[in-house]
Amino acid sequence: MANRHQARESTLETLYAWSTAKQDPEMLPGLLESRLQHEEREDQDENYFRESVYAITDHVEALDEVIKTAVRGRSLRSVAQIEINVLRLAVWEMQSRLEIPYRVIINEALELTRDYAGEPPRSFINGVLDNLAKQIRPAEMKEKK
Repeated sequence: MANRHQARESTLETLYAWSTAKQDPEMLPGLLESRLQHEEREDQDENYFRESVYAITDHVEALDEVIKTAVRGRSLRSVAQIEINVLRLAVWEMQSRLEIPYRVIINEALELTRDYAGEPPRSFINGVLDNLAKQIRPAEMKEKK
C-alpha cells in the first residue's frame, strides 16, 4: 500500500528546496525525481507526492494569503521556510483533500514539524492550523465537538 506519510515527507523536502531556490519552477522535475529515488521512501504514494508538489507550487500565493489570515502578530517572512511549507501542505490538504479528516491533516503537520523543525514550532503550527480549520472546514469542526 502506498504510504502518504512518506509522500508528505518528500513533498516537504521538495517544497523546502524549491522555496529556498527562489521558487524556480524549472527545477521541480529534478527535485521530484531526486525524492522518488530516495531508497527509504520506496513505498511512498508517488501520485500524492506529485499532485501535492505541483498543486502547492502552482498556487503558492493563494495558499500564503490563506495562511496570513491565521498568522497573528507575525509576517510570513518571519516564519521559517520549513514551517511555512508545512503550513502550505496542510492548507492544500484541507482545501483539496476533503476525504482526509482535518484532525489527521493537523496531526501529520505536527509530526512533520517535530521531525524537521523540532519541538518549539509545534505550538505555533498547531494554533495556525486550528484557526484555519475553523475557516476551511467549519462543518467538520462542528461535527467533531
